[in-house]
Amino acid sequence: MTDNRVPFGRKAVILAVFLALAAMFATSFLYRMNNPNLVVKSQPSRSFVDAGEGQGGPGAPAMGGAVSGAMSRVKEYLDRVKKNPDDVEALVGLGNSFLMMRAWDRALEPLEKARRLKPDDTAVLKAVGIAYFNKEDYTKASEAYEAILKIDPQDTLALFNLGVIYKHYFKKPDIAQTYFEKVLALEKQDAEMLKLARQELGK
Repeated sequence: MTDNRVPFGRKAVILAVFLALAAMFATSFLYRMNNPNLVVKSQPSRSFVDAGEGQGGPGAPAMGGAVSGAMSRVKEYLDRVKKNPDDVEALVGLGNSFLMMRAWDRALEPLEKARRLKPDDTAVLKAVGIAYFNKEDYTKASEAYEAILKIDPQDTLALFNLGVIYKHYFKKPDIAQTYFEKVLALEKQDAEMLKLARQELGK
């Protein structure tokens, strides 16, 4: 596998839910896309973990540059998918490129196909979750993250994002608390995610 999917790997998805839920989410997303080894960024009021962590911090590349790069790759991925409709790597690359362009609906088409071909691929599920979250379809976003936990119950990114969704969108703070507490218990490396989880718990 190439690094087309890296941004949505274990450390690629703490998008920020705060940015009015959109601004910070986009900022965090771009940062992480450019810094695939990082994991989390937050938004203005509620944090949501996305796959583009390094996008919005000081000195981070401008969103325009990231979007231009994504656009330049779309044709390449489209050509590959045309030749082989079941090329999961190309489908994910295409979906990720559309995510960078904030074209949520267009991203979901290839990502959902990749999901059907590889239902247990957590990187694909994270990308799907990001797209649905941005479309404000929180039910489907939560389903994607819950599917990740069935595969890996200790995926702190999925736990954190579910906590955000349950607290701020489903209005179920008690359930959200259990997710955030699991993040604190399991996360060993991502200081940013730990900080955000503590903030959500009021600690």
